[in-house]
Amino acid sequence: MSNRSVILLLGSDDAEAQSIVSKAIDIIALAVGEVVKVSESFRSKAYGFTSEREFINQAIEVVVDIDAYELLRRINLIEALLGRDRDEELRVKAKRNEAYASRPIDIDIIFYGDESFEDKRLTIPYHFLDEREYALRPVADIAPERKHPALEHTPEQMLKNLSNE
Repeated sequence: MSNRSVILLLGSDDAEAQSIVSKAIDIIALAVGEVVKVSESFRSKAYGFTSEREFINQAIEVVVDIDAYELLRRINLIEALLGRDRDEELRVKAKRNEAYASRPIDIDIIFYGDESFEDKRLTIPYHFLDEREYALRPVADIAPERKHPALEHTPEQMLKNLSNE
């Protein structure tokens, strides 16, 4: 497998959000690949649910030599290691009838090389990227000119389009 440039988005609305995101980046560097770029931290309101706290979001560029499914597996292990409990999230979402729930860490694959695919386990590029400012701002910070393989727009262009609406 050849090396791929991957963009990951990390988010947390935990009381220790910045610390957790920083720990996640350190673990990714050890267990996933070389972290070559890190965005500024951006704050955003929760999307699709109510939360008492704002999210901290950061994007990172990582060079990997693993396939997308192995990347997903490792990301899920890192999330669990840092306290993410998907079963508890399901209970909270059902109880509140909301699409999402608070979590100590969320790591999404935004871009995996220039590939584009979708199945039950994985959607790459990240779905609705062009509609989600909380994702676009950190991604545009580190990869403003990287073209979305399906939409053929850059994060910078998508962010401009979003602010013009």
